[in-house]
Amino acid sequence: MSEKTKILLVDDNWNFLRMLTANLTKLDFVVASTTNPLDAPALARQFQPDVIFLDVIMPQQDGGDLYYLLRSEPAFRNTPIFFVSSGMRGKPYSHEERLGLITKPLKLDFVVQEIRNALSPPGPKHPDHPAEKIGVGDP
Repeated sequence: MSEKTKILLVDDNWNFLRMLTANLTKLDFVVASTTNPLDAPALARQFQPDVIFLDVIMPQQDGGDLYYLLRSEPAFRNTPIFFVSSGMRGKPYSHEERLGLITKPLKLDFVVQEIRNALSPPGPKHPDHPAEKIGVGDP
């Protein structure tokens, strides 16, 4: 990958954003973030992220509503979007739905693998690959 992958993070927890931004930046990702989901659509238009992470529960607007708002824009119809939540268990990233769920607390290596999976072309993967054996939220 010649260009750096751009990640948009939307979460009302500033400390969580700061920690995840610092860790992803160290791994050579370019990160933009906001604690206000109402600012996210404009930030997404300006930043043009490759992948988006949305907190599920936020005071101004929940992640589900923001997801549908972003999906209504042609520029983000095929952008991989992950919901991030501390209270849910989910499924691995789905290429068909362009959607995944990652539970808090996050495991950075797992997050990075999910980003890579989301940006790789859909299709059969090697069955012995560890990312194919682990579900989102598994230890």
